[in-house]
Amino acid sequence: MLVFRLCFEYNIGLMGRTDNFEELSLEEQVRIFRESPLKDKRDLILRCHDPDRITHSLSHEELYLITREMDLEERSEVIRHATLPQLLFISDLECWKKDRIRANGFLNWLETLSAADDRQCLNWLLESDYEMVVAGLKELIHVLKREWEFPPDEALGDMPYFSLDEFYFVYVKEENLETVKRALEILFENHRGRYAALMEGVISEMDYEVEEEAYRKREKRLEDLGFPDPETARRVYRPITEEEFENYPRKEYHAFDADLREAARAKLPDYLVLWSDQKMYLDDVLLLLREEPMEVRQSLEDELVWLSNKVIACDGVDFAAEEKIHRGAKRTRALVSLGLQCASGNDLVKASRYLKERWIETIFRLAISRLVEIRGDAEELVTKYWKGAARDFLEFLVPPYELIFKGLLRTVPECYDHRIDIAEGQLRDFRDVEDLGKTQKAVMQIRQIHEFLNDQCPRIFDRGAKRQKRDQARAHSLLSILGEIFASYVLKGTTNVGMISQAEAVQFLEKAFKREGNVRVLTAESKENFFDKFFSKSDMELLRPLWGLVFQAFEDEFGRLDVSEGIDPRFISVLNIQAKKLKKE
Repeated sequence: MLVFRLCFEYNIGLMGRTDNFEELSLEEQVRIFRESPLKDKRDLILRCHDPDRITHSLSHEELYLITREMDLEERSEVIRHATLPQLLFISDLECWKKDRIRANGFLNWLETLSAADDRQCLNWLLESDYEMVVAGLKELIHVLKREWEFPPDEALGDMPYFSLDEFYFVYVKEENLETVKRALEILFENHRGRYAALMEGVISEMDYEVEEEAYRKREKRLEDLGFPDPETARRVYRPITEEEFENYPRKEYHAFDADLREAARAKLPDYLVLWSDQKMYLDDVLLLLREEPMEVRQSLEDELVWLSNKVIACDGVDFAAEEKIHRGAKRTRALVSLGLQCASGNDLVKASRYLKERWIETIFRLAISRLVEIRGDAEELVTKYWKGAARDFLEFLVPPYELIFKGLLRTVPECYDHRIDIAEGQLRDFRDVEDLGKTQKAVMQIRQIHEFLNDQCPRIFDRGAKRQKRDQARAHSLLSILGEIFASYVLKGTTNVGMISQAEAVQFLEKAFKREGNVRVLTAESKENFFDKFFSKSDMELLRPLWGLVFQAFEDEFGRLDVSEGIDPRFISVLNIQAKKLKKE
């Protein structure tokens, strides 16, 4: 079976095969489970014949993502079958928020372990870092040692507490009492030395020191799983030049041991099947490698996983939001696909050779280099005309250019996509050279129009370099300035920018528009005369889509306008028109 099971094929292949899942053989269950997307695994893991085998086959990341959305009963049922390394990984995510122990997370984890079974709870309390458990307990309890000359009631007062040995007295909030007490009882009954050590730690360890050491050990464990610290992980976004790409050392393959590889496979999440996604150039390249030796295909799969982990780790390892993990895996896939397409010139055979010979991270960084180049062009515009005021620049633009540049100016540039719902921001990762081409064209259009405006009316940038008041923003938008320039040329043959009178607005309407049925439209002559006056043929073709937005705004706002009673400027965005004069009584 092809190692790289393309995401777009999964749903079709698996459709209908899970309805009778309980009736299938164990081997068939395991196979279907491995090939299923994440949303299906949550259900299947509770329906299989051998939950130990299924659970142990999961990577640490997959098990966490599967269980985090379950209720306590279901989650504890799955956790009952987890291995100790899986438990340690989940606690490293569940109990932390950035570099601090999260009290609620630690408490919920103790509750999950206790609900699973005593054995799992004990194993975790014994094998977890001493510093980790002490730092977590410090968030939940206070501990006093018995001083024989004073009864404990005098020292603790009215605080609720319990003692398992009449030596250590544990104060805990009433709402947390049952969970904490049960976990400590399991430890006390099975390993009193560890219990005493933890109690002493809660009493004597310095809060910041023990938490800092716990965090250091946690980061080392995550790094061993492919999640480096954020600073190290961000190196993946460093651009790479063509020369560096060509001179970078090639990969070497070693003899493939199927048994060892199968044992190691459980440590790696299969990001290619956790979520369904659309087909990309990368998928076509991978299909060409289906006859390659197993060591080549498995090596590529491992590289994609480790690269995805680096991307996920750039803002700190936080699996609390599944969407963040999803986004990291998708970004890796998208930018590797883009890098392959750029490097190969859209030649699939050449791309497959690159994928075999070159490290996938260098291909990813090659895509980043292309994006950084385009972002540099955008930043140059902001610096040259707006003195670095990116917010003023974005407010000045007309949609969709505002979103195109908003995405481009992000730390990791993103691509505008009109097909994405407005509520979701309409931005996504770049995926292919078509995305690059469209964005490059938009940058060229805005650069060209800035050069035109700087030649015709440079004073607008003196005003734009200073932050405008909110009620003045419309008057200084790209749409209104281009509209005013066009209207000024139609009326006077000049390129003035500024407010026009009611009479001038009506005169412009009569000169630039014609009737077509019940509506007015701009005459082709008025538009072409304007283009011929100010733009070369090549510039005209480049800028026609941008001017098309201006002309469309004119026709939308003036097409059915009744001017007999004057024009209300509040409903006109493409021109700055003086307000109507009120009639005297």
